[in-house]
This record gives sequence, structure tokens and C-alpha cells, in this order.
Amino acid sequence: MGLEKSIGAIIKFRNKGTPEETYSKDPSEFLLLKNRRGFWGFPQGHKEKDESEIQTLIREVSEETGITSLEVRSYIGKIRYSYLRSDGMKAEKEVSFYFALTPSKNVVISYEHYEFRWVHYSDVLFMLHHEQLKIIMLKGHRKGLY
Repeated sequence: MGLEKSIGAIIKFRNKGTPEETYSKDPSEFLLLKNRRGFWGFPQGHKEKDESEIQTLIREVSEETGITSLEVRSYIGKIRYSYLRSDGMKAEKEVSFYFALTPSKNVVISYEHYEFRWVHYSDVLFMLHHEQLKIIMLKGHRKGLY
């Protein structure tokens, strides 16, 4: 089996009435989704044929969260990991992550997840189980994105 490629989003809530210079100093809230295996993470999904990464990102966020108002701000980086598929076979996955803003806290999760939370930056790092997700969150912070 080849390398699976997905696109993911680190989504920050931003009140539309908040000026840019103020919003960068306010307590940030990021969207986390809890998957069926009980792990917290970010919206992500497979790229479909003829889709750009941004099109995949917007579609996956909409499908997994119901959020349709999304401002994609910046590419953050990639992570790569191995996992066991439902058929017991080992698979390799690479996920490209982008940073995005949304003015909406209204979330309707899909069947893939069973819980969501808007969480402050320091709590995100505490809640994420997978080290690679912590690394991508820290990378965006080091780039000055949030």
C-alpha cells in the first residue's frame, strides 16, 4: 500500500468584530475533535481526485464540523505517521496542515467524531495525545501564526 495523503486544519475562532492587532493578543480558542478511538485531534481528510489542498481542506472542515465560513491563512507543515487500518494492515499517512480562522463557534460533528471543544492554546497541547499533532501545533506557534 502506498502513502495516504490527507489535508488538515488548525482552526482558531476569531470574532469578526475584533481588530487584527487585538485578536493576536486575546486568549485563543482552537477547535479540537475527539475521534471514535478516543483521541483528540484536528479536522482532516483525504484529498479527492482533481481537488487542490485548499479545496480538500474546506470540504473536509465542512463535512466534519459543519463550519462553512473559513479563512485559510497559512500553510504550517506536514506530519507523517503509521497506523493500523480497520483490516489490521499497517498504513503510512502524511498530513499537510493549514492554519485557518472562523467567525463561527457553531459545530455539528460528523459520524467520524463524537465530541468537540473550543480550547485555549495551552490546553490544546495538554489534550493532544499524538506527539506529531503537538509538534505541528508548536510549529504554527513558532511561525507566529497564533
